[in-house]
Amino acid sequence: MSSILTFLLSFLLLYKYWALFAVVFMAAVIVPIPANTLILAAGAFASQGYFNFWISLLVIVLANMVGDCIDYFLARIYGRRILRKIHVRMPSYLERLEKFVAEYPRSAIFFTRFVGTIEPITSLLCGFSGIRIWTFLVYDFLGNLASDGLILYSGYFLGVHWQDFTGLFSLTDYILVGVTIIAIVGVLYWRKKHNRT
Repeated sequence: MSSILTFLLSFLLLYKYWALFAVVFMAAVIVPIPANTLILAAGAFASQGYFNFWISLLVIVLANMVGDCIDYFLARIYGRRILRKIHVRMPSYLERLEKFVAEYPRSAIFFTRFVGTIEPITSLLCGFSGIRIWTFLVYDFLGNLASDGLILYSGYFLGVHWQDFTGLFSLTDYILVGVTIIAIVGVLYWRKKHNRT
């Protein structure tokens, strides 16, 4: 994994915004590459003047949205038909997730943008369940803007203040704390919403 990350960071420094778009787009389409680490690095590079923070944010959100829309529209147009042609039955856990996404589309779309591995699956399930296009686009944009902005700013902040924290924690510790806080808030929100009905 470290050799892939080294290659991607070199690619990022050479081709800047094109590389940032390509890597984030491939991760959004469901290719397992460390895009969030690259976004953190882009934030750190922006703090040192190699990137413009706002252009980086625009490129990242655009790449994520294009990848999410490809997943959404492919699933919406071809998903059920292809599954029937190849005689594949959807697993029961995916059917339950699809019902959840259909019941709570706004919160499901928004909050899954904070969890990279679930994001493409949610886009596919939104396409399968026929979520309205504008609902998908608006909450996909808001979720990507919030999650990508948070990661990019975290990289920017760490790029500026990295010497202040080197004795306390490592970068991995900060990422784990952030992911834990987001997961706890998401679970509490879901439980609160679920217990009302």
